[in-house]
Amino acid sequence: MVAIARSEYEDALDVFIEVGPDSTQGDAREQFLSMANAAGRALRSQGLEPSDIVSGWIRFAAAPPWSWRDALSKALRATDALPVTGLVQPPAMAFCQCVFELQAVRGRGQSRVLQGTSGNQLASVVLSGGARHLRLMSVAPRKELESTASFTELAYDMFAQAGHALAARGVSFSNVVRTWIHVNGIESNYAPMNRARNRYFQEQGLTRLPASTCVEGTAVGVASPVVMDLYAVSAHPDVQQEALCSGAMGEAAAYGVAFSRAIRLREPGLQRLFISGTASIDTQGNVVSVGDVQGQLECMFRNVRSLLDEARMGFADVVSATMFLKHAEHLDEFAKAARANGLSPKLPCAVVVTNICRPEWLCEIELCAVRTG
Repeated sequence: MVAIARSEYEDALDVFIEVGPDSTQGDAREQFLSMANAAGRALRSQGLEPSDIVSGWIRFAAAPPWSWRDALSKALRATDALPVTGLVQPPAMAFCQCVFELQAVRGRGQSRVLQGTSGNQLASVVLSGGARHLRLMSVAPRKELESTASFTELAYDMFAQAGHALAARGVSFSNVVRTWIHVNGIESNYAPMNRARNRYFQEQGLTRLPASTCVEGTAVGVASPVVMDLYAVSAHPDVQQEALCSGAMGEAAAYGVAFSRAIRLREPGLQRLFISGTASIDTQGNVVSVGDVQGQLECMFRNVRSLLDEARMGFADVVSATMFLKHAEHLDEFAKAARANGLSPKLPCAVVVTNICRPEWLCEIELCAVRTG
């Protein structure tokens, strides 16, 4: 199972790929290798190579006892450290041992992707139109803190380590478009993570908060209980970042959570919309339709549509999504709601099972949309 979405503008190409298993047969390693090979074929079908990958996630049903990074690099014939994070976030399909999500870019008007590390983090950098596009993957707090620090201290140090890595690449947190935060034990640790984030962002003097998703997730091969991925774009006169909200939801910052509902990134002839993890919430920050998955899905999609409307986009402009369900048995309800709201069944959209930051929420979705011209 392979889903591909292309976004072409001027002489550049963005490709979003989702790969799932074609068969119910095989153990976790066999499925993984089959999907890695399928990902390589999908890249080549678009004229791309593993060296063009700028970011990715592999979401596992369980942490593999073998080195998935070595297996991935070997299968893709990659020579550099791939900017991919492995997470324990079980796919919603019962037989699926893992699912791949990859983004790759190429264009004559941009530099080749520089993959590697920045400190202890995996990184990719692309120079496009004079602006530096930086992804940092698997950012964690310092290992020496893991046995002594509180969760709040660990989360704060994670942000600090990200800040150091950004500074080493000539950017800062004011340039961050989006973050993805994966927390062990999110029901008890979401509040201390927020305290750490609020403190760090206040110290940085941020006036425009990044978009974000924060859900339960364990990073494979990383001992820390909290890990972050991020995307930043350096300041440039031709690139504008704008935080969007809508009448359907209040600002998250109004109830003490430091992220924007969406960020619109504008370049000449191109705009990208990064929608934060969005659930069934009203303008006062209350959970809508507690215990009713259909009602929550309806509200969730209504909230997403309101953000797309703010950007003068629609579901037809969406190029990738990730859906988080609290229970796997709600997969069919999500599929029906997605079709009813015009989300293409061919869209790269991984659906995984995990806890969300509020125990009453049964579903949450994040999306990226692109419009050219």
